[in-house]
Amino acid sequence: MIKIHNLKKTFLDKTIFNDFNLEVKSGEFIGVYGKSGQGKTTLLNIIGTLEKPDSGEILIMDKSLENRRTKRYLLRDEIGFIFQNYALIDNETVNNNLEIALKHKKMSKPHKKEAMYSALNEVGLIGYGEKKVHTLSGGEQQRIAIARLLLKDPSIILADEPTGSLDNENRDLIISLFKKLHQKGKTIIVVTHDTSLSYLFSRIIQL
Repeated sequence: MIKIHNLKKTFLDKTIFNDFNLEVKSGEFIGVYGKSGQGKTTLLNIIGTLEKPDSGEILIMDKSLENRRTKRYLLRDEIGFIFQNYALIDNETVNNNLEIALKHKKMSKPHKKEAMYSALNEVGLIGYGEKKVHTLSGGEQQRIAIARLLLKDPSIILADEPTGSLDNENRDLIISLFKKLHQKGKTIIVVTHDTSLSYLFSRIIQL
């Protein structure tokens, strides 16, 4: 699913990765731990095509990231992100944020509406469609971000501190949603400082 060979990445005069290797199999649920500045978010960004390595070979679903068209396809269809800051459009409604995930899908308007309702139901936020994102709590925004991910339906999910700023109730809800995604066969990589999540992971990587 994901193969990284001899990855090298530096920032200014600091080496983040030097001959780093990693292989992630389809359906794995990976936890990535490490101190701040050790490259956890950088690793996610490189896998997710948001950052370029200095050198090394990266294959996602047997496709090289050297090809721009391949990178666009993977980012559009196969890779989904969950960011700590939610990456939603604050001054837009929940529905408008969800529609972004359906932009490239060939679906009728009624089908899209039904899919968005189903996604909101999955995250326990039915009736939130016309609310502006900036009126929601952090936990609710993270759940909307996951609803958007459900609509996109990527094969690979990259999550950066998805429970980092949440209260216990929303944290437990997010964990439950990740369990369901894993049961559906998604390949998931989570960067986190939260050691209490370690029981979720099929494998842990320490940077």
